[in-house]
Amino acid sequence: MNSIEKFLRKNIRFSSILYFSSLGYFIFFVYSDIYLVEPILDIPEIIDTLMFFWFLYITYIVIMIQKDLKDKK
Repeated sequence: MNSIEKFLRKNIRFSSILYFSSLGYFIFFVYSDIYLVEPILDIPEIIDTLMFFWFLYITYIVIMIQKDLKDKK
């Protein structure tokens, strides 16, 4: 378990905030890419790719935290 995962396991509410903010960014990116002719923000592709993988990583951690909490009950 790395230091980021340990920190997020200690601060469950902070991990939820990170998860939903990255989900919001991902939804905003998809919306602005598909439905708008010109994007609202001109974000480089590398940042979009990093945010996507960050979202997947945070999703994994949040799922593991929820699984551990369910197993404790």
